[in-house]
Amino acid sequence: MTSTIRSVRAETVGTDSGSGTFEEAAAHALERLRSATAATIKSAGAHDLNSLALSRKLGIDKSLSWRMVRFVEAANAFSASDHLPGDAGLRIFARAIRASGAAANPLAEFDAAIDELEGVVARHAGNRTAFRALLTHCTELPHADNRAAGLRRGAHEANAALWGIQAHTRLMMAFLTAGEGGTVDVALVSGFLGLRRSRRDLSWPVARRRVLGHEGRSRDGLALPLDPSVAMDAAPMLSEYSTIRGESLRPVGTDHGFWYELPEGDIGLSGAVNCVFGERLPSAGPVLKNGEVEDAEVMIRVDLPVEHLLLEVFVDQKIPISGTPRLSQFNLLTGGSGENSPDRERARMPIADQVQELRSDPRTWSTPVAPRHWEMVNDCMHWMSRRPADFRVYRVSMQWPLIPTAIVVSTQLGHRS
Repeated sequence: MTSTIRSVRAETVGTDSGSGTFEEAAAHALERLRSATAATIKSAGAHDLNSLALSRKLGIDKSLSWRMVRFVEAANAFSASDHLPGDAGLRIFARAIRASGAAANPLAEFDAAIDELEGVVARHAGNRTAFRALLTHCTELPHADNRAAGLRRGAHEANAALWGIQAHTRLMMAFLTAGEGGTVDVALVSGFLGLRRSRRDLSWPVARRRVLGHEGRSRDGLALPLDPSVAMDAAPMLSEYSTIRGESLRPVGTDHGFWYELPEGDIGLSGAVNCVFGERLPSAGPVLKNGEVEDAEVMIRVDLPVEHLLLEVFVDQKIPISGTPRLSQFNLLTGGSGENSPDRERARMPIADQVQELRSDPRTWSTPVAPRHWEMVNDCMHWMSRRPADFRVYRVSMQWPLIPTAIVVSTQLGHRS
């Protein structure tokens, strides 16, 4: 019997796993193992795919039987791979299924399927960890499944430890209102909540004063503090929602304006700060004419580890928009600002998160990732002499976003002719 099993396994590895793309080879190997697993379980007498019953039948840990059942029952091969046990778990299951009295043919196919999968891993990835990383980008909804979420969380924790800084929430609110002469005025609220360090010698830029017009022309000097009580030459901080004063920030001149830098300070929660800034950009957008459609983008850069990202766009009801706002993600690993440019498309990354349109009742807008959210929104609207009913509201909420990236919400202003 052993020679028969070995011959089947050798033939399988030689014919099924030696050609094709990674996606094709992985899908074939995973589907074959799923089918073989189901057949061996049935042959062992466990006709009902119940993880508790299977655990008792095979004498294996309940968590292992749960993973094997979920592996078989998943919607497709790539989703199933999230539940596939590691090598040790598969060996335990294989020993238990043999001891259960399963028939020889299902056992031979099960062994052959494992060999095929091992061949795919060795040829395309090198090890199981790299194999799982490759599978992350093969799902129908990239970065949406549990595996990708776990990788993002792990990346967040590692980056926070290595770089010595992290934040609970990266926040941006953009208010697009109808300005004079058909232009679009913009108010931006941006900042960090729960920003904390693990290195005392670390300073960090938390805001910049640089504004570009809709055709790329510099508009430095035209930005106004959103809070009218803030002086023009001061950091445009929203003091009510910040735990530090603007005077404590260090201004740093650059070729593109000013950075406001959080200076060195205490570590951990005792040194955690909230710093929120607000600016008004009059006539920041193009004139809207009948028949015109102009792309408007709201972008937030994520360049330090954050647990949550909250990006909200408030569009004046008087501004016509075409279609539903779109969400994009661009990597900044090779540099760049994330702003629209002819070569930005090459840096596009898959993203499964969606733009959510909020209901008109502002009482539903509150979110736990930004305490006092509604108070902040209400103050901003008060400074702009606006009301909640004046806006359509769109939200993007992400957990453990990748760094460094630019998250962009795009919408078309105006009507098609």
